[in-house]
Amino acid sequence: MRLIMTTMLLAAIAASGCNGTKTNVNNNASSNANANKSIVVSAPTPIRPEAPPNPAFKPCNPYFPLVPGSVAKYVINYSSGIVGDLVVVVDAAEENGRKVFVQRSQLVDRSGGMQIVQTIVRKFACDGDRVYILSEETDSNIAGQVSKTEFEYRENSLMMTDPKSMGIKGSTWSHAFRTIYHNPGQPPSRSDTPTIIGFEVQGPLDVTTAVGTFKTVGVLRKVAENLVADYFAPGIGLVKRQSKEGTSWEIKEYSGLKSQE
Repeated sequence: MRLIMTTMLLAAIAASGCNGTKTNVNNNASSNANANKSIVVSAPTPIRPEAPPNPAFKPCNPYFPLVPGSVAKYVINYSSGIVGDLVVVVDAAEENGRKVFVQRSQLVDRSGGMQIVQTIVRKFACDGDRVYILSEETDSNIAGQVSKTEFEYRENSLMMTDPKSMGIKGSTWSHAFRTIYHNPGQPPSRSDTPTIIGFEVQGPLDVTTAVGTFKTVGVLRKVAENLVADYFAPGIGLVKRQSKEGTSWEIKEYSGLKSQE
């Protein structure tokens, strides 16, 4: 059960930032790593987009710019002291005649993968200037223990609202998913109740990162009492994240994306 919860919460941190119960995740990852010091985990091959970006491409939503060929890199500082590097790339695809954006993320801790290695694949589609999430899968290696997690989203799960609503403080939206766990030697298990994530626009804020200062719009994510503050810059997307319990993200490099400030 500890592995299941660890995998679920780490996936939530990397993919959605939706769960604030990360103190347990950090402590469990550290404990597992210490208990498995003899395990050798090979660092994965870095991910890359399938094709270079098209300079003429215009994303449907500037705050969630799904630009095929783009790359965004983040440093994640967990409250336990673990530091991870996250690479996010976007590719274009077509499924059942519908244009889909495939976002692949690779998370590796600074030890080279001794504690955390995760690959997250999410699929999105645009409806006008809104972005909907279609599916999500996470493959995890937590201190040498391998598992897979699927997030089964409800139909019409809104990931990013329209730009006009992002300009109105107090605007809200939500989405929900059930979680399916796959662990070696065990049948899949599915969560009995859905996880519901609420979003609320907090308003504009200048945010300084290692690659510069951005004019952003803050969005607060809520899951019960768990809170995560995300800061989105138009044309770039997520540039900073801060959870209530102390885990933080910060963009450190990007390509194929262009600020719209």
